[in-house]
Amino acid sequence: MRHLFTQIAFSKLLVVLSGALLICPAASALQFQFDLTRDQDLKECDTHRYHGRSNEAIECYEALSGNDDDLVRAEAEAALGNVRAANRLFRDASEISDNPAIKTGWGNLFLGTHQVADAIALYREALLYDPQHHPARLGLARALTDTFEGEARRELAEILKDDPNHPGALIQMARLELERKNTASARRVLDSAARYLEPYQVPPLEIYALHAAADLLDDKSIDSWTRKALDINPEYGEVFSIPAHFYIITYRYREAVDLYQSAVKVDPDFAIAHRDLGVNLLRVNDVFGARYHLNRAFELDPFDVQTVNGLRLLDGLDEMRITFADVDDVNGDPLGRVIVRLDEEEADALEPYVIDMSRRAMQLFTERYDFKLKKPMVVELYHDHDDFGVRTVSTPGIGLLGVTFGYLTAMDSPKARAPGEFHWGSTLWHEIAHVFTLEATNHLLPRWMSEGLSVYEEWNTGPLPDRMLSFAVLEAIRDDTLLPIRKLDLGFVRPSYEGQVQVSYAQAGLLCDFIASRFGHDALKALLNAFSHRVPVENALQSAVGMDAEGVDAAFKAHLDKRYGELANSLDDYQLISREAQRAIENEDWPTAVALGEDLIERYPENIARGSGYDVVDVALLELGDTDAALANRWQWFEFGGHDPEHLQKLIRELRAGGRNDDAIAVMKSLMWVMPYTTEEHAWLGEYYLAENDAQGALREFNALLAVADKDPAEAYLGRAKAALINGDTISARDEVLYALEVSPFYRPAQKLLLDLHTGIQQQ
Repeated sequence: MRHLFTQIAFSKLLVVLSGALLICPAASALQFQFDLTRDQDLKECDTHRYHGRSNEAIECYEALSGNDDDLVRAEAEAALGNVRAANRLFRDASEISDNPAIKTGWGNLFLGTHQVADAIALYREALLYDPQHHPARLGLARALTDTFEGEARRELAEILKDDPNHPGALIQMARLELERKNTASARRVLDSAARYLEPYQVPPLEIYALHAAADLLDDKSIDSWTRKALDINPEYGEVFSIPAHFYIITYRYREAVDLYQSAVKVDPDFAIAHRDLGVNLLRVNDVFGARYHLNRAFELDPFDVQTVNGLRLLDGLDEMRITFADVDDVNGDPLGRVIVRLDEEEADALEPYVIDMSRRAMQLFTERYDFKLKKPMVVELYHDHDDFGVRTVSTPGIGLLGVTFGYLTAMDSPKARAPGEFHWGSTLWHEIAHVFTLEATNHLLPRWMSEGLSVYEEWNTGPLPDRMLSFAVLEAIRDDTLLPIRKLDLGFVRPSYEGQVQVSYAQAGLLCDFIASRFGHDALKALLNAFSHRVPVENALQSAVGMDAEGVDAAFKAHLDKRYGELANSLDDYQLISREAQRAIENEDWPTAVALGEDLIERYPENIARGSGYDVVDVALLELGDTDAALANRWQWFEFGGHDPEHLQKLIRELRAGGRNDDAIAVMKSLMWVMPYTTEEHAWLGEYYLAENDAQGALREFNALLAVADKDPAEAYLGRAKAALINGDTISARDEVLYALEVSPFYRPAQKLLLDLHTGIQQQ
């Protein structure tokens, strides 16, 4: 489902609106006007709206629709939700005037209808007329906050450099401080903003909402601030929806739902709150509630791409296959239930694997974290990456592989990306680890700890022994630019450079791995327990490992220097050798290529990426005819976590040809967690499990083979028949044999088994 807005939303808009484009005036977030030059008549109308006097505000703005000033008329139409009329008036006015307020108002219209890129362009055009036009600069900062915080912070800093008392810039800066969890700093900034509001004729509603958010982050009641705001404007739903945002970025989706419900209760026409309530109800698996609120949001604001995408996704959910699986511990006592949602076209191939890994993960993590799930765990895989993006953040095109919302986890299926682009088994393991660590702590652990534990579990208990660090991570170790523990969350929430999120994932995983190796896995459990009781990071570290944050940072740095320092400090040499190795291959200098490739492997054996030393050595040895050495090299690559599907399939065939069947089976099992859509490997694995009298394993493989077989499925049916016989189920075995003969009447193995079954029944 690509380009959802262009393909879906506009067609739906035309059907629903069939005329003037309108948005309910109360539907969008309340835009406060920090513009001392704003027309006084407009300010009087704004005052009505600020105080929740909706009818008076509408009458006031309507009275201005005949004003002689084009800008006043455009602003009035925008405030009334007459988007098409306002757009036309702003456009016409901009053609005959270089007043930056026109482009700024036009930008505000685009921002209010969720077209951020167009809004940014208009704000920049306004600043060409007047580089110091504060309303345009503030609008630009607000828009940039939705895209890249670093630019927004710089823009706000420039505004405050010119005007340290600008309340609009101070309020936006406070928002950024809160996202960094700097609540004390945010409160000081908000107090400053409150002192300078009077000339702008803007009430402190947004300030109260952000103070409420600060209290929320400090685990205090927000009631005093909500009462103050509602005393000014009884319909100000943002006093609940703004704090809810800070629940979202700290994984506390259930609490966010409660706040959004309060927002739509005080303002039933608040479209964004209905949208976000619907999105978060979907995250906690309340599909019916999500549909209701997303439909309501669309009625109020049909321009919102997130709303439209959410509604289309709900239609797709209805078509997915749902499977239930109960999970027991090793003693046969119940642990919980897994609910799996899969796209119908690949459900047969994936379902047994997803259930198998979910079962194993639930059994292991229940023991490792002393926590038993209290609700069923929902696992969803999407074969279209854009569907997954909409499911998780309401927007297609995201760079994530999986997201967990408490008891619900969603991710790309292996078909959503190019073969071998990611290891879907590790991703699923990572996300299920989140389910346990989040729920065990009531979602109170820091983000670095949550992500770090999932990466740590990938490395230590997951299906892939891959610990390869990217060159960006190694460079950060070399340059000492990793964040200290106290600031590590910022690398996830508000990265300051491209790629910092990926670096922070690896750093968090390395940190958890270091704590476990130095102090034991119980130290990680102690940290979780401390966070679940709202213990600050400093105190939690002291109680769990006997060090403060600075002490852990120093010990961690020494650990990384010892483990990776030599490699990190010689990255330039490594990359130079890599280039020389590629030139040796181009020049067909195979002995030199082997020597250089082996040097690369010795320097960094964990590098199993395409083009690594293993690939160099493999190519060169095969050209030299040394197939045994090439096989040994590729096996070493596999043991370090190599998982390129083409190389795995080649390795399987070489191992089978050399009689190393057990090793071939290990590689086949690994292949399925990267690319489970093969046929030969499913058939081989099925036969292996039959030989081992493992009916469940055999049935899984032959079910998957049946799902992916593009021609004759007789072999899959026959395998299922043999698996049924292991379980003593002759009736099912006979049925499966008949299915095999139905599609392939002359299939001799099936004929023989049917005869054996018939003879056995006759003898009975």
